[in-house]
Amino acid sequence: MTSRTFQIYRYDPDTDAKPRMQTLAVELDGSERMLLDALMKLKAVDPSLSFRRSCREGVCGSDAMNINGKNGLACITNMRTLPGTIVLKPLPGLPVIRDLIVDMTQFFKQYHSIKPYLVNPEPPP
Repeated sequence: MTSRTFQIYRYDPDTDAKPRMQTLAVELDGSERMLLDALMKLKAVDPSLSFRRSCREGVCGSDAMNINGKNGLACITNMRTLPGTIVLKPLPGLPVIRDLIVDMTQFFKQYHSIKPYLVNPEPPP
């Protein structure tokens, strides 16, 4: 077992006047290969911790967050690449809903307005 320390951005608009950083320590048994696995173990210790997750394969992007100053996906961030203390914050530039969850509404509005995909004006064959 290995002890890891997490400094996590915490904010609940219903109860907190302003955001704060919370330090949590957790014992990991080695089965937590990815950061998302460790986060799920942390949530078992503190059920109030909020973050998004979905596919666990690096496809959907729902678990995107700022990990030690770099934006990344928790599901594909290997715990072996992280230092003893891991700092987690929500994605910058987006409104925080709670803890590590951000409001993606504006992002998706911009995404759809620029259409970053191929548009074929011809009908299918």
